[in-house]
Amino acid sequence: MGAGGRSNYHNTGVPKALAALRRSFGGALAQSGLKGGLKGTDACFGLAGLDSPEDFATMKRAIASMRLAPGETTRRADLVENDWRTAVAGAFIDEPGVTLIAGTGCVAAAQGDGGRRVVRVGGWGHVVDDRGSAYDIGREALYAAMRDYDGRGPKTALLNLVMQKLGVDEPKGIIARVYAEHMPVSKVASLSTLVSQAAGEGDAVALQVLKEKGRVLGELVVSAASRLKMLDTPFGVSLVGGVFRGGRPILGPMEERIHASAPRAGIVEAKLPPVCGAVVLLLRRVGVEVDGELVARMRSSFDRQSRVPLQGTR
Repeated sequence: MGAGGRSNYHNTGVPKALAALRRSFGGALAQSGLKGGLKGTDACFGLAGLDSPEDFATMKRAIASMRLAPGETTRRADLVENDWRTAVAGAFIDEPGVTLIAGTGCVAAAQGDGGRRVVRVGGWGHVVDDRGSAYDIGREALYAAMRDYDGRGPKTALLNLVMQKLGVDEPKGIIARVYAEHMPVSKVASLSTLVSQAAGEGDAVALQVLKEKGRVLGELVVSAASRLKMLDTPFGVSLVGGVFRGGRPILGPMEERIHASAPRAGIVEAKLPPVCGAVVLLLRRVGVEVDGELVARMRSSFDRQSRVPLQGTR
């Protein structure tokens, strides 16, 4: 295993995305104990930000142009996939299920027919979509805070929490942080933890925000499952992302919305983490059967290596 930083080229640019991928691979190669370079290797890249044919074309060209390891001499036959694709493959292998990812952004992916049919729902970016994401919840914190300040909305602990988080002494300072300093998406998303904090202390506004977003996330799962006609069948739902650390205030409404349309669905633990889903897809392509024994070995190896400091970071 190795780590190399962010690789969404929309946020970093292509050169930095490729540099992150090389650092990740270099760290994994070093941890593996292999000496020297590899003459040839195939790889599966599960990348964020691949939402259009143009996105895939851009990163496929870029990846084809780079060497993963010193001494690489043969042309690779890489797989380039969206990160939701690797997440659902890892979570369910060849079983039906829906993976719901809710971090800075959010997306749902469903698979059926032994993993041969896959669809995605949502995840179209913070400007036009991503309702239920950490960004969306963070924006709601800002909205609630300023409504409180104006007297247009109910009193909420979020006003003081947001001011403290942003290091300002008055509510108008929030506006300076957001606009004058061009607050990035990731910073807005970080405010979502304040909503969970306030909800845990019984704040009615925060609780309502999480209830609404839980329902929205449930709708993503239902929509993805319906695309594969799974609503009347049993299937698992795996959860990925920091939003779910909000606990029952968001999980309860989400599960209620799911069960209203898919009564045989249930929250399950992923068989493998998303990064291992990339390995699953690659093994399938070269004809290796991904059976229960192999999955168990991969899970054990991942859990063991996760405790080792990752190489490849800066």
